[in-house]
Amino acid sequence: MDISTHLLTTGIAVTLHLPAGQEPHPTIVLCHGFCGIRKILLPAFAEAFAQAGFATVTFDYRGFGDSEGERGRLVPTMQIADILSVVEWARQQPALDADRIGLWGTSFGGCHVFAAAAQDSRIKCVVSQLAFADGEAIVTGHMSAEEKSGFIATLDKMAEKQKTTGKTMLVAITRVVSDSESKAFFEEYRVRFPEMDIKIPFLTVQETLHYKPAQYAAQVTCPTLVVIAGQDIVNPPEHGRALFDAVAAQEKQLYEEPDARHYDIYSGEHFERVSRVQADWFRAHL
Repeated sequence: MDISTHLLTTGIAVTLHLPAGQEPHPTIVLCHGFCGIRKILLPAFAEAFAQAGFATVTFDYRGFGDSEGERGRLVPTMQIADILSVVEWARQQPALDADRIGLWGTSFGGCHVFAAAAQDSRIKCVVSQLAFADGEAIVTGHMSAEEKSGFIATLDKMAEKQKTTGKTMLVAITRVVSDSESKAFFEEYRVRFPEMDIKIPFLTVQETLHYKPAQYAAQVTCPTLVVIAGQDIVNPPEHGRALFDAVAAQEKQLYEEPDARHYDIYSGEHFERVSRVQADWFRAHL
């Protein structure tokens, strides 16, 4: 397998994995989750797909990892634009088949792939795993009506203050994620990968609150596979089911790992099963 790294004119750092075999290759663009970088979690999937005969592209969103841009820049519409930039770059590579590009996204990236596919009709197929359907439900679903009202009012005041002063409150990633599994994950990985030890705007929470991936899923007509983990407390499985129901494509499939938690999918037996199912999906539709 041939592996090369590139910095796009947009400032996005990408890694291209080329499998053995005749060019041009069908290609999968892998889209990371919340504050993720391409050095973690994605390589195992990229290698599995390359072994299945696909070229793969992993990348860092602008503001993260090796990409340029303001550190911690986390706005869904901008990250979706990054995905589309990477797809367009892939179409220009002679070793890749411009007409056979699919999207794979996990967690936050699993939300973004719906919007990207809705905006780019040339995307051949989509795999979304561990995503959420409605940001408001994810952010405030555990709150009482009174707590929710007060929380949203606080965010609105912070947003208004930012407009008038130009100042942004930056906080550690662990201040933004609310579940114990994600806190533990980021605590572990920021030690192992110092480039993850960054601060992000607290108003990222407001961006997530207004994000409705199911609305984009309703515009996706290419073959779509949705993967959920039955014990996921980060993005509960009912969100994946809602995304699946929303997808407009005639060819769609819902796959569940019933005993898996959110981060279990990335290694071990859960990874082995899920990656095989996803590779089969790409073989059938890419």
